[in-house]
Amino acid sequence: MALPRHDWYLKEWLRSLGKTQQWVADQLELQKSKISRKASGTTPYDRDDINAISALLHLQPYELLMHPEDAMEIRSLRKSITLAAERRAAYRTQPDDWAEKLVERKKV
Repeated sequence: MALPRHDWYLKEWLRSLGKTQQWVADQLELQKSKISRKASGTTPYDRDDINAISALLHLQPYELLMHPEDAMEIRSLRKSITLAAERRAAYRTQPDDWAEKLVERKKV
């Protein structure tokens, strides 16, 4: 994957989500040229841009600063870790007599 000339991945996210710069401009009530300049790095973005566009695209703000593939891998890892933690917590909340049952099975 080639690195962009700028340090955010708006164009890649739009492509990944099937959205256009015109759609973003319409939703945010901005000129398309303003979105285009920010996407290409001609005009710098700011925190407000990141927050507004990430909310519009249903992303975390930091995800706009990484390639969509990388962000999706991190999301997948977080989901797996959360699931594993939930399973571990459920296992720990089982009654303490599980150890006794295990010992009884070994006797038989």
